Amino acid sequence: MIFWLAMAAAFGCAVCNGIAAVLQKTSADKEAKAISIRVGLLWRLVQDWPYVVGLMLDGLAWILTLVAVHTLPLFVVQPIIAFSVVITALIDRFVLRHRLGGSANVAMLCIFIGLALLALSAAPERAKAVNEIVRWVIIFAPLLLVLAGSVFAKVQKPYATIVLGAISGAAFGGTAVVGRMLNFSQPYWHLLLNPLVWALLAYGLVGIMLFTIALQRHHASVVNAAMIAFETIVPITIGIIFLGDTPKNGSWGYVIAGASLAFVGTILITGSSSHEVV
Repeated sequence: MIFWLAMAAAFGCAVCNGIAAVLQKTSADKEAKAISIRVGLLWRLVQDWPYVVGLMLDGLAWILTLVAVHTLPLFVVQPIIAFSVVITALIDRFVLRHRLGGSANVAMLCIFIGLALLALSAAPERAKAVNEIVRWVIIFAPLLLVLAGSVFAKVQKPYATIVLGAISGAAFGGTAVVGRMLNFSQPYWHLLLNPLVWALLAYGLVGIMLFTIALQRHHASVVNAAMIAFETIVPITIGIIFLGDTPKNGSWGYVIAGASLAFVGTILITGSSSHEVV
């Protein structure tokens, strides 16, 4: 029962993220393109209802992520969350009247098959404790992401948009890593004294800021795909190397094939050319 609750939470997170990306794109397009990371942009956007609803969905997705990663390894949870690119692409296509290139259908099929393989490899497990050096690197990593984001926010080139989406994905992936590391034992107020909690909030804020800037420059489906690619691969790598994530019965073949298909599908959507439907 706990296993299926965690799986449902991961898929719920994907749906929330996919819808939120489109709503936030709608609001971000109303603002002048940002060339730096400024809180003022976020302040103006929170006065626009689609963006606020998008943030609420992001908050719900964040809670669902914590539920999922508390039970399941990151190499299962993150590719399931990658399903949000399909949700965003479908909304982009049928609601906003945008469409992706011909590789989009192949990409979605890759993601579906990849998720099915990962589900076969999944089993409930707790993360192992990391050493102090790794712990503090993870805690202070949002500062490095802010620095990198500040550099690429000033670059008005197509590749910079993808890089901004990727960095935001690394930030959102950081929330999953921290969520898996956190110990939610009572009393809960002790969490306020844990630096990981503040790192969790920092990762989320950095991710939202950079993702919003990237959304101003391209269709939501493309930016979301770039974000999801790194939100998937970074936590999976950290989970396997540092947190002791392993598949049930040693089924690494399913993990490698599933994660690869989900990742390739995400990249294919990123590379699809988006344009208005006539």
